[in-house]
Amino acid sequence: MALLFRKRNVVLIEVLISLLSFLLLSEFHKLNLYIFTVRALTYLNLYFLMSEYVDYHTVLNILKEKGVPLVVGLAYFPLFNEIVSQIMFNAKARKIGLKPSKLLLPLVVQMVKVAEDLYVAYTIKLYGEYRGRLNLRPTSLDLLFILLGVITFVLSVAFPLNLPQYHILI
Repeated sequence: MALLFRKRNVVLIEVLISLLSFLLLSEFHKLNLYIFTVRALTYLNLYFLMSEYVDYHTVLNILKEKGVPLVVGLAYFPLFNEIVSQIMFNAKARKIGLKPSKLLLPLVVQMVKVAEDLYVAYTIKLYGEYRGRLNLRPTSLDLLFILLGVITFVLSVAFPLNLPQYHILI
C-alpha cells in the first residue's frame, strides 16, 4: 500500500473496506474469515501496481535509486505484454502453433532488445553514486596486485626456468 500512498482515494477506500469487514465479521463471530478480506485487498493492490495507478515518484522516494529497476519494470510491463501478444499473433498467422519451443527464441530476442535499450538509457542518465569526477587513484588493493605482478615479472626475468627442451623431429 505504501507504493499507492499518493492515490489517497484508493488507500481510503481500502482502509474503509478493511475496517467495515473487521467490524461485521467480529459482530457475527466469523473473524476467521477476515484473512480473505486481506487477501482480496492484496490482490487488488497487486493489480493496481501492475496498472497505471502506481505513483512512480513515491516508489523512487521510498526506495531511492534501488527503486529505479522496479519503476522501469512496472512501466514496461504493458510493453512486455504487447510483445508476447504480437509474437503469439504472428505464430498463429504463420500456422506455427503455440509451441513454447517455437515461441521462445523470438521472445528472448525481443526482450534482449528492450533490455539493451533500457541499459543504455540507464547508463546515459548515470543513476547511482556518480559525482561528476572520476577518481583514478589506485586503491591499496590495486597497489598490492600491481606490486605482486611486478615481483612476479622480475623473478621470472631474473631466474628463468630451465625446462628441458624437446625437439620434435618430423
